Amino acid sequence: MNTHVKNQIQFVVIAVILAFSWNAVFADDLTPPPYRGAPLSVHAHWNFVPGSTILNLTNWSSVDDSDPTTTLYPNFTPNVQVIPANGIYQFQLPNWIDTMPIKYLRLQLTWGGTTQSPMNINTQGLDGVNPVGVAYTFSSAPQIVTSGVYQYFDIQYLPNPDFERINVMLPASNYLTQVVVDSVSTIPEPATMALLGLGAVALIQRKRK
Repeated sequence: MNTHVKNQIQFVVIAVILAFSWNAVFADDLTPPPYRGAPLSVHAHWNFVPGSTILNLTNWSSVDDSDPTTTLYPNFTPNVQVIPANGIYQFQLPNWIDTMPIKYLRLQLTWGGTTQSPMNINTQGLDGVNPVGVAYTFSSAPQIVTSGVYQYFDIQYLPNPDFERINVMLPASNYLTQVVVDSVSTIPEPATMALLGLGAVALIQRKRK
């Protein structure tokens, strides 16, 4: 085997190794929700572009429910605004417009810099121009992974909004390396339905008083 052929083989081997290494670095979709791929679900995945402040949308999908009255609104792909000087990232996602009473959302974050968790995560769901109720239902413990620190958050919107914005504020020395967002418009799970029922009863009693 001549030197030229050996060099070509070595180049191919190195390229394959780097490709697998890159996938390993950006493979922190560790806790996908059970509703991914269900009707009226949306999935978006951003990866950090090394040497920049850019998060690149590498994958996104949405699933219809075959209802002709259901539309995806607004008509845009998921996007992000980055304000690195303030450590703020704002994500905006399209939603399926439907009469479902609730929307579940899971936000998976991986960041570099320090192990300190985001300083603030807030979100706003809009039904037309009207804000809807938001409940933060779960936050996992931070976990050290290959590309930094990983943590995920579960959020509920009541009722299902037309679209939502998610704001993530990091410490000044931190930066996001990967963001995965899943959402689904649906009927509440039994436990959530029970809480909604209790809330409705309390509201009725308050009005009577």
